[in-house]
Amino acid sequence: MRLIPRNIRFAVMGVAMVLLPLLGVLPATAQSEEKPTFWLMGDRSERLVMPFELINNLVVIEARINGSEPMKFIVDSGAGRNIITSLYNKEIYLNNTETVLLAGLGEGERLEAFRSTGNQVQIERIASNDVEVLILKEDVFRLASFMGTEVHGILGFDLFDSFAVEIDYRAKLLKIYDPVKAEEKFEKLPRHRKWFTIPISVENEKPYVTISFKNNRNDDYSDLKLLLDTGASNSLSFYDPTSDEIVLPDNTISTLLGIGLSGNVSGELGRIKKVKFGPFEFEEPVVSFPDSLSVRRAFGFDDRNGSIGGDLLRRFKVIFNYHEGLLYLRKNKNYNDDFTYNVSGIEVTTPYPNLPYYEISYLRKNSPAKKAGLKEGDIIRKVNGKKAEELTLNDLLNIFQKREGDRVRMTVKRDTVSVSLRFDLKDELQLN
Repeated sequence: MRLIPRNIRFAVMGVAMVLLPLLGVLPATAQSEEKPTFWLMGDRSERLVMPFELINNLVVIEARINGSEPMKFIVDSGAGRNIITSLYNKEIYLNNTETVLLAGLGEGERLEAFRSTGNQVQIERIASNDVEVLILKEDVFRLASFMGTEVHGILGFDLFDSFAVEIDYRAKLLKIYDPVKAEEKFEKLPRHRKWFTIPISVENEKPYVTISFKNNRNDDYSDLKLLLDTGASNSLSFYDPTSDEIVLPDNTISTLLGIGLSGNVSGELGRIKKVKFGPFEFEEPVVSFPDSLSVRRAFGFDDRNGSIGGDLLRRFKVIFNYHEGLLYLRKNKNYNDDFTYNVSGIEVTTPYPNLPYYEISYLRKNSPAKKAGLKEGDIIRKVNGKKAEELTLNDLLNIFQKREGDRVRMTVKRDTVSVSLRFDLKDELQLN
Protein backbone atom coordinates (compact mmCIF):
# COMPACT_ATOMS: atom_id res chain seq x y z
CA MET A 1 0.00 0.00 0.00
CA ARG A 2 1.41 3.39 -1.00
CA LEU A 3 0.44 6.39 1.11
CA ILE A 4 0.98 9.86 -0.33
CA PRO A 5 -0.12 12.69 1.97
CA ARG A 6 -2.40 15.46 0.89
CA ASN A 7 -1.77 19.03 1.95
CA ILE A 8 -3.15 19.38 5.45
CA ARG A 9 -4.80 22.47 6.87
CA PHE A 10 -4.17 22.22 10.59
CA ALA A 11 -7.16 22.65 12.86
CA VAL A 12 -6.38 24.92 15.78
CA MET A 13 -7.73 23.60 19.08
CA GLY A 14 -6.82 24.65 22.59
CA VAL A 15 -5.55 21.68 24.53
CA ALA A 16 -2.55 21.08 26.71
CA MET A 17 -0.03 18.81 25.03
CA VAL A 18 -0.33 15.73 27.17
CA LEU A 19 -0.08 12.67 25.03
CA LEU A 20 -2.18 10.05 26.73
CA PRO A 21 -1.71 6.30 26.20
CA LEU A 22 -3.34 4.26 23.48
CA LEU A 23 -5.82 1.64 24.56
CA GLY A 24 -5.85 -0.94 21.81
CA VAL A 25 -8.98 -2.81 20.77
CA LEU A 26 -7.07 -5.25 18.59
CA PRO A 27 -5.86 -8.65 19.76
CA ALA A 28 -2.26 -8.53 20.94
CA THR A 29 0.33 -9.79 18.51
CA ALA A 30 1.93 -13.00 19.69
CA GLN A 31 5.36 -12.40 21.25
CA SER A 32 8.32 -14.59 20.42
CA GLU A 33 10.84 -15.30 23.18
CA GLU A 34 13.38 -16.54 20.63
CA LYS A 35 13.65 -13.45 18.46
CA PRO A 36 12.83 -9.86 19.44
CA THR A 37 11.05 -7.55 17.03
CA PHE A 38 14.10 -5.23 16.83
CA TRP A 39 17.81 -6.03 16.98
CA LEU A 40 21.12 -4.14 16.94
CA MET A 41 23.23 -4.34 13.80
CA GLY A 42 27.03 -4.27 13.49
CA ASP A 43 29.97 -5.32 15.64
CA ARG A 44 29.03 -2.99 18.51
CA SER A 45 25.82 -4.89 19.10
CA GLU A 46 25.77 -4.62 22.89
CA ARG A 47 24.76 -0.94 23.07
CA LEU A 48 23.65 2.01 20.97
CA VAL A 49 23.76 5.63 22.15
CA MET A 50 21.72 8.15 20.20
CA PRO A 51 20.60 11.75 20.83
CA PHE A 52 16.96 12.72 21.05
CA GLU A 53 14.86 15.88 21.10
CA LEU A 54 13.11 16.62 24.39
CA ILE A 55 9.90 18.55 23.71
CA ASN A 56 7.61 19.23 26.65
CA ASN A 57 9.04 16.19 28.50
CA LEU A 58 8.50 13.90 25.49
CA VAL A 59 11.36 11.94 23.87
CA VAL A 60 11.46 12.31 20.06
CA ILE A 61 13.73 10.28 17.73
CA GLU A 62 13.97 9.61 13.98
CA ALA A 63 13.08 6.35 12.24
CA ARG A 64 12.61 5.11 8.68
CA ILE A 65 9.79 2.80 7.62
CA ASN A 66 10.30 0.63 4.52
CA GLY A 67 13.12 2.89 3.31
CA SER A 68 11.22 6.16 3.78
CA GLU A 69 12.78 9.51 4.52
CA PRO A 70 13.50 10.00 8.25
CA MET A 71 10.31 10.52 10.25
CA LYS A 72 9.96 11.73 13.86
CA PHE A 73 8.42 9.53 16.54
CA ILE A 74 7.70 9.86 20.25
CA VAL A 75 9.20 7.03 22.32
CA ASP A 76 6.11 5.99 24.27
CA SER A 77 6.20 3.27 26.91
CA GLY A 78 2.46 3.79 27.43
CA ALA A 79 1.56 2.72 23.88
CA GLY A 80 1.09 -0.93 23.07
CA ARG A 81 1.56 -0.32 19.34
CA ASN A 82 3.51 1.70 16.80
CA ILE A 83 1.34 4.44 15.32
CA ILE A 84 1.69 6.87 12.44
CA THR A 85 -0.52 9.80 13.38
CA SER A 86 0.15 11.93 10.28
CA LEU A 87 2.51 11.88 7.31
CA TYR A 88 3.20 15.64 6.93
CA ASN A 89 4.32 15.47 3.31
CA LYS A 90 6.20 12.19 3.72
CA GLU A 91 5.66 9.30 1.35
CA ILE A 92 5.82 5.73 2.64
CA TYR A 93 4.92 2.21 1.56
CA LEU A 94 3.09 -0.07 3.98
CA ASN A 95 2.62 -3.83 3.60
CA ASN A 96 -0.37 -6.07 4.24
CA THR A 97 -2.97 -3.47 5.22
CA GLU A 98 -6.48 -3.83 6.60
CA THR A 99 -8.91 -1.36 8.14
CA VAL A 100 -9.53 -1.57 11.90
CA LEU A 101 -11.33 0.42 14.61
CA LEU A 102 -9.45 1.89 17.57
CA ALA A 103 -10.55 3.38 20.87
CA GLY A 104 -8.70 5.11 23.66
CA LEU A 105 -8.81 7.91 26.19
CA GLY A 106 -11.07 10.81 25.28
CA GLU A 107 -14.67 11.89 25.06
CA GLY A 108 -15.34 10.81 21.48
CA GLU A 109 -16.00 7.57 19.65
CA ARG A 110 -13.79 5.00 17.98
CA LEU A 111 -11.91 5.95 14.85
CA GLU A 112 -10.66 4.12 11.80
CA ALA A 113 -7.05 3.24 11.07
CA PHE A 114 -5.04 1.06 8.72
CA ARG A 115 -3.26 -1.90 10.29
CA SER A 116 -0.10 -2.93 8.43
CA THR A 117 2.20 -5.89 9.18
CA GLY A 118 5.58 -7.08 7.94
CA ASN A 119 7.21 -3.64 7.76
CA GLN A 120 10.91 -2.80 7.91
CA VAL A 121 11.85 -0.18 10.49
CA GLN A 122 15.33 1.28 10.99
CA ILE A 123 16.49 3.54 13.84
CA GLU A 124 20.20 4.22 13.37
CA ARG A 125 21.71 0.72 13.96
CA ILE A 126 18.39 -0.73 15.16
CA ALA A 127 16.57 -2.77 12.53
CA SER A 128 13.55 -5.00 12.06
CA ASN A 129 11.74 -6.56 9.12
CA ASP A 130 8.47 -7.60 10.79
CA VAL A 131 6.93 -4.60 12.54
CA GLU A 132 3.22 -3.90 12.87
CA VAL A 133 2.21 -0.28 12.28
CA LEU A 134 -1.13 1.49 12.66
CA ILE A 135 -1.75 4.60 10.61
CA LEU A 136 -4.62 6.84 11.67
CA LYS A 137 -7.01 8.01 8.98
CA GLU A 138 -7.58 11.21 10.96
CA ASP A 139 -4.84 13.23 12.68
CA VAL A 140 -6.57 13.36 16.07
CA PHE A 141 -3.39 14.10 18.05
CA ARG A 142 -2.19 17.05 15.90
CA LEU A 143 1.29 16.52 17.30
CA ALA A 144 2.99 19.03 15.01
CA SER A 145 0.78 21.89 16.16
CA PHE A 146 1.34 21.18 19.83
CA MET A 147 5.06 20.36 19.64
CA GLY A 148 6.24 22.99 17.16
CA THR A 149 7.86 20.51 14.79
CA GLU A 150 6.75 17.72 12.48
CA VAL A 151 6.11 14.62 14.59
CA HIS A 152 4.75 11.68 12.64
CA GLY A 153 3.81 9.16 15.30
CA ILE A 154 4.61 6.93 18.26
CA LEU A 155 6.99 4.02 18.83
CA GLY A 156 5.61 1.80 21.57
CA PHE A 157 5.96 -1.67 23.05
CA ASP A 158 8.16 -3.33 20.40
CA LEU A 159 11.17 -1.11 21.16
CA PHE A 160 10.94 -1.58 24.94
CA ASP A 161 10.31 -5.32 24.60
CA SER A 162 13.34 -5.86 22.34
CA PHE A 163 15.90 -3.99 24.46
CA ALA A 164 16.67 -2.47 27.80
CA VAL A 165 16.00 1.22 27.16
CA GLU A 166 17.75 3.99 29.10
CA ILE A 167 16.49 7.57 28.90
CA ASP A 168 18.98 10.21 30.06
CA TYR A 169 16.72 13.26 30.25
CA ARG A 170 19.50 15.69 31.18
CA ALA A 171 21.94 14.70 28.45
CA LYS A 172 19.11 14.01 25.96
CA LEU A 173 20.56 10.62 25.12
CA LEU A 174 18.74 7.37 24.49
CA LYS A 175 20.82 4.27 25.31
CA ILE A 176 19.71 0.96 23.85
CA TYR A 177 21.12 -2.26 25.36
CA ASP A 178 20.93 -5.84 24.24
CA PRO A 179 19.34 -7.21 27.45
CA VAL A 180 21.27 -10.50 27.26
CA LYS A 181 24.70 -9.07 26.45
CA ALA A 182 24.27 -6.32 29.05
CA GLU A 183 23.01 -8.69 31.73
CA GLU A 184 26.19 -8.38 33.82
CA LYS A 185 25.94 -4.58 33.75
CA PHE A 186 22.41 -4.65 35.10
CA GLU A 187 23.33 -7.15 37.83
CA LYS A 188 25.87 -4.64 39.15
CA LEU A 189 23.69 -1.53 38.94
CA PRO A 190 21.58 -2.13 42.09
CA ARG A 191 24.81 -2.43 44.11
CA HIS A 192 25.84 1.04 42.93
CA ARG A 193 24.94 3.57 45.63
CA LYS A 194 23.30 5.95 43.12
CA TRP A 195 21.09 3.44 41.28
CA PHE A 196 17.87 1.99 42.66
CA THR A 197 15.48 -0.62 41.28
CA ILE A 198 11.70 -0.75 41.38
CA PRO A 199 9.76 -3.86 40.29
CA ILE A 200 7.43 -3.42 37.34
CA SER A 201 4.90 -5.69 35.70
CA VAL A 202 4.38 -5.77 31.93
CA GLU A 203 0.75 -6.53 31.15
CA ASN A 204 -0.93 -6.28 27.76
CA GLU A 205 2.22 -4.69 26.32
CA LYS A 206 2.44 -1.90 28.92
CA PRO A 207 4.56 -1.42 32.10
CA TYR A 208 2.97 -0.84 35.50
CA VAL A 209 4.35 0.14 38.90
CA THR A 210 2.90 0.54 42.39
CA ILE A 211 3.30 3.90 44.14
CA SER A 212 2.08 5.24 47.50
CA PHE A 213 0.47 8.60 48.06
CA LYS A 214 -1.33 10.71 50.63
CA ASN A 215 -3.80 13.48 49.88
CA ASN A 216 -3.10 15.49 53.03
CA ARG A 217 -0.46 15.62 55.75
CA ASN A 218 -2.45 13.61 58.28
CA ASP A 219 -3.63 10.92 55.86
CA ASP A 220 -2.23 7.40 55.76
CA TYR A 221 -0.41 6.28 52.63
CA SER A 222 -2.45 4.43 50.03
CA ASP A 223 -1.19 2.34 47.11
CA LEU A 224 -2.06 2.85 43.46
CA LYS A 225 -1.21 0.90 40.34
CA LEU A 226 0.03 3.33 37.68
CA LEU A 227 1.09 3.03 34.05
CA LEU A 228 4.68 4.13 33.34
CA ASP A 229 4.07 6.45 30.41
CA THR A 230 6.94 8.27 28.68
CA GLY A 231 4.35 9.47 26.16
CA ALA A 232 2.61 11.69 28.74
CA SER A 233 4.19 15.07 29.44
CA ASN A 234 2.60 15.67 32.87
CA SER A 235 3.73 14.24 36.21
CA LEU A 236 0.85 12.11 37.41
CA SER A 237 -2.70 11.23 36.43
CA PHE A 238 -5.11 9.68 38.93
CA TYR A 239 -8.42 8.10 37.84
CA ASP A 240 -10.61 8.88 40.84
CA PRO A 241 -13.48 6.51 39.86
CA THR A 242 -11.06 3.55 40.21
CA SER A 243 -10.25 3.95 43.91
CA ASP A 244 -12.00 5.27 46.99
CA GLU A 245 -8.59 6.51 48.20
CA ILE A 246 -8.35 9.05 45.38
CA VAL A 247 -10.00 12.27 46.53
CA LEU A 248 -10.02 15.54 44.62
CA PRO A 249 -8.05 18.25 46.46
CA ASP A 250 -9.90 21.27 47.83
CA ASN A 251 -8.23 23.57 45.31
CA THR A 252 -8.53 22.42 41.70
CA ILE A 253 -8.69 23.92 38.22
CA SER A 254 -11.12 22.66 35.61
CA THR A 255 -9.37 22.49 32.26
CA LEU A 256 -8.58 20.50 29.16
CA LEU A 257 -5.84 18.05 30.12
CA GLY A 258 -4.89 16.79 26.68
CA ILE A 259 -5.88 14.68 23.71
CA GLY A 260 -6.44 10.95 23.70
CA LEU A 261 -7.11 8.61 20.84
CA SER A 262 -10.84 9.25 21.20
CA GLY A 263 -10.71 13.02 21.52
CA ASN A 264 -10.36 15.69 24.19
CA VAL A 265 -9.52 14.71 27.77
CA SER A 266 -11.08 17.09 30.28
CA GLY A 267 -10.78 17.14 34.04
CA GLU A 268 -9.18 18.80 37.05
CA LEU A 269 -5.67 19.79 38.09
CA GLY A 270 -4.72 19.74 41.76
CA ARG A 271 -1.90 19.11 44.22
CA ILE A 272 -1.63 16.25 46.69
CA LYS A 273 0.60 16.20 49.75
CA LYS A 274 3.11 13.47 48.91
CA VAL A 275 3.99 10.63 46.54
CA LYS A 276 6.40 7.74 47.20
CA PHE A 277 7.96 6.32 44.04
CA GLY A 278 10.11 3.43 45.22
CA PRO A 279 12.61 4.93 47.72
CA PHE A 280 11.93 8.48 46.47
CA GLU A 281 9.47 10.95 47.98
CA PHE A 282 8.00 14.01 46.28
CA GLU A 283 6.22 16.88 48.01
CA GLU A 284 3.11 18.51 46.57
CA PRO A 285 3.16 17.15 43.01
CA VAL A 286 0.61 18.41 40.51
CA VAL A 287 -1.85 15.66 39.56
CA SER A 288 -4.29 15.48 36.64
CA PHE A 289 -7.72 14.02 37.43
CA PRO A 290 -9.41 13.15 34.10
CA ASP A 291 -13.18 13.03 34.29
CA SER A 292 -14.96 9.69 34.07
CA LEU A 293 -16.21 10.34 30.53
CA SER A 294 -12.64 10.78 29.26
CA VAL A 295 -11.30 7.58 30.85
CA ARG A 296 -14.37 5.37 30.68
CA ARG A 297 -12.77 2.98 28.18
CA ALA A 298 -9.71 2.47 30.40
CA PHE A 299 -11.78 0.62 32.95
CA GLY A 300 -12.46 -2.25 30.56
CA PHE A 301 -8.84 -2.86 29.55
CA ASP A 302 -6.83 -2.96 32.77
CA ASP A 303 -7.05 -2.28 36.49
CA ARG A 304 -4.74 0.70 36.67
CA ASN A 305 -5.51 3.78 38.74
CA GLY A 306 -3.69 6.29 36.53
CA SER A 307 -0.24 6.98 35.10
CA ILE A 308 3.23 8.44 35.71
CA GLY A 309 4.43 10.82 32.99
CA GLY A 310 7.52 12.60 31.75
CA ASP A 311 7.54 15.49 34.23
CA LEU A 312 8.23 13.04 37.04
CA LEU A 313 10.45 10.65 35.07
CA ARG A 314 12.69 13.49 33.80
CA ARG A 315 14.04 13.83 37.35
CA PHE A 316 16.01 10.60 36.83
CA LYS A 317 18.09 8.57 34.49
CA VAL A 318 15.58 5.81 33.76
CA ILE A 319 16.19 2.30 32.46
CA PHE A 320 13.24 0.14 31.41
CA ASN A 321 14.19 -3.55 31.59
CA TYR A 322 11.11 -5.57 30.72
CA HIS A 323 13.11 -8.82 30.62
CA GLU A 324 13.99 -8.57 34.32
CA GLY A 325 10.75 -6.85 35.33
CA LEU A 326 12.66 -3.89 36.73
CA LEU A 327 12.87 -0.13 36.44
CA TYR A 328 16.30 1.35 37.27
CA LEU A 329 16.40 4.93 38.58
CA ARG A 330 19.22 7.37 39.31
CA LYS A 331 18.51 10.93 40.44
CA ASN A 332 19.70 13.77 38.21
CA LYS A 333 19.90 17.54 38.68
CA ASN A 334 16.21 17.91 37.83
CA TYR A 335 15.26 15.95 40.94
CA ASN A 336 14.48 18.90 43.21
CA ASP A 337 12.65 20.96 40.58
CA ASP A 338 9.29 22.32 41.67
CA PHE A 339 6.20 20.65 40.27
CA THR A 340 4.65 23.29 38.07
CA TYR A 341 1.78 23.60 35.63
CA ASN A 342 0.63 26.15 33.10
CA VAL A 343 -0.17 28.88 35.61
CA SER A 344 -0.92 31.47 32.90
CA GLY A 345 -3.84 29.50 31.44
CA ILE A 346 -2.51 30.01 27.88
CA GLU A 347 -2.28 27.09 25.49
CA VAL A 348 -0.28 27.68 22.33
CA THR A 349 -0.19 25.89 18.99
CA THR A 350 2.02 26.37 15.96
CA PRO A 351 -0.14 26.01 12.84
CA TYR A 352 3.03 25.95 10.72
CA PRO A 353 5.48 23.36 12.11
CA ASN A 354 9.14 24.42 12.39
CA LEU A 355 8.20 28.12 12.14
CA PRO A 356 8.14 30.47 15.19
CA TYR A 357 4.48 31.32 14.64
CA TYR A 358 2.54 30.94 17.87
CA GLU A 359 -1.21 31.24 18.19
CA ILE A 360 -3.20 31.29 21.43
CA SER A 361 -5.53 28.38 20.88
CA TYR A 362 -7.14 28.08 24.31
CA LEU A 363 -7.49 30.22 27.44
CA ARG A 364 -8.50 28.65 30.72
CA LYS A 365 -11.51 30.24 32.36
CA ASN A 366 -10.61 32.78 35.07
CA SER A 367 -6.88 32.36 34.36
CA PRO A 368 -4.46 35.31 34.77
CA ALA A 369 -4.04 35.58 30.98
CA LYS A 370 -7.77 35.65 30.30
CA LYS A 371 -8.39 38.23 33.02
CA ALA A 372 -5.65 40.41 31.50
CA GLY A 373 -7.53 40.56 28.19
CA LEU A 374 -5.85 37.99 25.96
CA LYS A 375 -8.14 36.23 23.48
CA GLU A 376 -8.11 32.94 21.62
CA GLY A 377 -6.75 33.52 18.14
CA ASP A 378 -4.21 36.16 19.24
CA ILE A 379 -0.82 35.77 17.53
CA ILE A 380 2.12 36.09 19.91
CA ARG A 381 4.65 38.72 18.81
CA LYS A 382 6.72 39.33 21.93
CA VAL A 383 7.05 37.85 25.45
CA ASN A 384 9.07 39.44 28.24
CA GLY A 385 11.00 41.58 25.77
CA LYS A 386 11.87 38.75 23.37
CA LYS A 387 10.44 38.50 19.89
CA ALA A 388 8.53 35.34 19.00
CA GLU A 389 11.24 34.53 16.44
CA GLU A 390 13.73 34.17 19.32
CA LEU A 391 11.56 31.73 21.29
CA THR A 392 10.90 28.03 20.91
CA LEU A 393 7.69 26.36 22.00
CA ASN A 394 9.56 24.96 25.01
CA ASP A 395 10.67 28.51 25.92
CA LEU A 396 7.04 29.66 25.96
CA LEU A 397 5.93 26.68 28.03
CA ASN A 398 8.66 27.42 30.59
CA ILE A 399 7.54 31.06 30.87
CA PHE A 400 3.89 30.10 31.33
CA GLN A 401 4.79 27.57 34.04
CA LYS A 402 6.66 29.96 36.30
CA ARG A 403 5.69 30.08 39.92
CA GLU A 404 3.83 32.54 42.10
CA GLY A 405 4.64 36.23 41.65
CA ASP A 406 6.33 36.15 38.25
CA ARG A 407 5.14 38.76 35.78
CA VAL A 408 4.55 38.10 32.08
CA ARG A 409 4.59 40.95 29.54
CA MET A 410 3.15 40.14 26.12
CA THR A 411 2.50 41.78 22.79
CA VAL A 412 0.05 40.05 20.47
CA LYS A 413 -1.44 40.72 17.07
CA ARG A 414 -5.23 40.71 17.05
CA ASP A 415 -6.62 41.02 13.55
CA THR A 416 -4.57 44.02 12.33
CA VAL A 417 -4.03 45.61 15.75
CA SER A 418 -1.04 45.22 18.07
CA VAL A 419 -2.04 44.76 21.73
CA SER A 420 0.36 44.92 24.70
CA LEU A 421 -0.55 43.75 28.20
CA ARG A 422 0.88 42.16 31.29
CA PHE A 423 -0.27 39.91 34.11
CA ASP A 424 1.07 38.30 37.27
CA LEU A 425 1.16 34.55 37.69
CA LYS A 426 -0.70 33.09 40.63
CA ASP A 427 -0.57 29.49 41.78
CA GLU A 428 -4.19 28.49 42.26
CA LEU A 429 -3.34 24.97 43.45
CA GLN A 430 -1.71 25.69 46.79
CA LEU A 431 -2.55 23.16 49.49
CA ASN A 432 -4.49 24.41 52.48
